[in-house]
Amino acid sequence: MTVMDDSDDVLPDAQSAKVFYGKYEPKEVLGRGVSSTVRRCVDKESGVEYAVKIIDISEADHGSDIKESTHREIEVLRMVQGHPYVIELHDVFESETHIFLVFELLRQGELFDYLTTVVTLSEKKTKHIMKQLLEALLHVHDKSVVHRDVKPENILLDDNLDIKLTDFGFARILRPGEELYDLVGTPGYLAPELLRANMVETAPGYRFEVDTWACGVVMYTLLVGCPPFWHRKQMVMLRNIMEGKYTFGSPEWDDVTDAPKDLIGRLLTVDPARRITVREALAHPFFHRVTDFPSCVIVPPEAVKELPPRQARERPFSGRRTFRLAINCVRAAVRIQRLKFTPEALSVSVAVLDPYRLKSLRKIIDACAFRVYGHWVKKAEGQNRAMLFENIPRTDLRRTALVAAS
Repeated sequence: MTVMDDSDDVLPDAQSAKVFYGKYEPKEVLGRGVSSTVRRCVDKESGVEYAVKIIDISEADHGSDIKESTHREIEVLRMVQGHPYVIELHDVFESETHIFLVFELLRQGELFDYLTTVVTLSEKKTKHIMKQLLEALLHVHDKSVVHRDVKPENILLDDNLDIKLTDFGFARILRPGEELYDLVGTPGYLAPELLRANMVETAPGYRFEVDTWACGVVMYTLLVGCPPFWHRKQMVMLRNIMEGKYTFGSPEWDDVTDAPKDLIGRLLTVDPARRITVREALAHPFFHRVTDFPSCVIVPPEAVKELPPRQARERPFSGRRTFRLAINCVRAAVRIQRLKFTPEALSVSVAVLDPYRLKSLRKIIDACAFRVYGHWVKKAEGQNRAMLFENIPRTDLRRTALVAAS
């Protein structure tokens, strides 16, 4: 078999690609990268479906660099595998021109694509996703690995909205006390200390805290559908990142409670020494919020004897009636609590003058604008969801060229 062993030497046999095609049957394309293509594939013996990342290493100029970085990624993937929220590497094959990485298949695709469909997530769904992401990073960091490219595009979803952290191409294994200085990652998710390490000669390097910062950016984006630091001029955006300059503006944040805002603030702390760690983030009240109902008053045993005797009942006890009363009390308390989240009535005058103020209309407008323009459009406060695409609309360039030619 042409599966790579644990050493740095990879079987150079060009026939190994044929072994892959003998074991798996490639299907439709799931995604494309600069030098790679992801396809669905099926194990011919078991019928189990997987996703194969086919990496082209035949380029004369960059082929050797791509090959070396892929080998590093494979090493990291083998170190961190075995966690329920980290992508599982199933098989590896290599030929003179291509490397085949066979992963488990997650049918719902990227969290990014899911977000473009629903625009924003509720606090409950955000809690579900962020808790799993932080648990995945805790496992990765415990293996002395820093990911360095945490973003919605690198988080995959299954049918239950459970996540898998993927794409460890920028990941590095850190030795004790080691600091990194190279500039890698996606602009909107870069941590301030990573930028300083590349802009200031005397600045210290960075470590695991850059992943924690990126989690804050992801969480902010999930709740309101736009990134916290976006600006049309990239230098202004980078300055905002280094200064930690962002807002919880209205109307997007009006319906969000204080707990997620507090956690985001602790994650997006400019000083990495004061920034909350992954383990501390998992212990935040946002993930362990108890019920808001007041606790029952517990009467101490010594006080029970002092209570007056219970008066005779005028009617016999009914368990059904008592249970119904308790249910109605709970329903009333829940409805009172939800009053502040109840959507206001939609009037024509408000819809004409300021339709974006209403959350229900706001989601419809954003979703329609995305489908028309191919990326998120500018909003009233100057923020822009185009940062999610890095200002590059996701279109089929070949189809666009054909239309232009005709």
